[in-house]
Amino acid sequence: MSSSNSELHHNRVFDEFSPRKIILQTRYLALYIGSKWLTIIIVSLLFGAAGYLYTHLKKPQYFAEITFALDEGASSQSKSPAALIQEKLGIEVESEAGGVFSSMSNIVELIKSRLLIEKTLKSSVTIKGKKLVFADFFLDSLDYRDKWIKDRPNHQLNFKSYSANSTEGLLTNSVINNMYDVLVNKYLSITTKGDGTTIISVTCISENELFSKYFLEALLNEVTEYYIETKTQRSKINLAFLQRKTDSVKTAYYNTMYNRASFADSHSNPSRQIATVYRDKQLTDVQILRTSYSDLVKSLDAAKNSLLKDTPLFQFLDTPILPLKKFNSNPLLSFLMFAIVGACLTIGYFFTKRMLQYFMRS
Repeated sequence: MSSSNSELHHNRVFDEFSPRKIILQTRYLALYIGSKWLTIIIVSLLFGAAGYLYTHLKKPQYFAEITFALDEGASSQSKSPAALIQEKLGIEVESEAGGVFSSMSNIVELIKSRLLIEKTLKSSVTIKGKKLVFADFFLDSLDYRDKWIKDRPNHQLNFKSYSANSTEGLLTNSVINNMYDVLVNKYLSITTKGDGTTIISVTCISENELFSKYFLEALLNEVTEYYIETKTQRSKINLAFLQRKTDSVKTAYYNTMYNRASFADSHSNPSRQIATVYRDKQLTDVQILRTSYSDLVKSLDAAKNSLLKDTPLFQFLDTPILPLKKFNSNPLLSFLMFAIVGACLTIGYFFTKRMLQYFMRS
């Protein structure tokens, strides 16, 4: 009888539309959720145990970091005498090659580019006397071979004999695409070291200590070579052009001197004036070639100096040294966090269920 009266009173409370109703409804809701305390505790413990087990079984993460500063060098803005000579010869020596990478953000994007990461994956490293391609090293050391190509007939895909035109070309391209996405989004991180500095920090965090170290070093080597080659490409072209022109003028100059000497020996006592014309012409040619050769030698030296100025210098500050720093998650902390999540989800479930019952009765 008392239970029936309590239910009638409860319905009247829900039917009222007043602050008193809200207070009583909140009270009844708290009592209802409190009556489910055993279920909440059990679910929380289950979630906490799952978090503890996950953290306990999870492999540790190995942290490899390389920090470096980039010295771009500086080309003089004033025109030296050699530069004026180069202008007369129509030769451009001093240039700002590779200006597309002058921005720090562009350098960061260069490190994360598919071109260089793919080149690194296809390069090799020798570990304990065994030569490994980084793509195979990635698949085997981080357990991605079983995840991606376990059920395929060519499960033993070998990048050491990789060929884009082979029958496995589509599969290997697909696998490399997956590796690139995982590396950029999960393992690699590129930041500046501190606020307002130009020191770049590149890190690789993976479950394999050797892969973290050697892949990061190989990637930075590829970046360094590509950057320097791009930055100095125009200066190298100008230097090669000047070198060829200097060698050509030098050969012509020496040949002309020998011809003049030979002519002088043959006409030591010329009886005809035509011989004097030939002699003067050869003398003029020698003087012109001597001047041209001297100017080209100066321009060649200036081109070499310009190449040195255009060549950037990567100053590595920190490099990964074995053993690497290891990150292990705290199982107790994971237990606590998962338990709180489980409790919140359980309370949310009972809250939602109670509110739906209320609206259904209404």
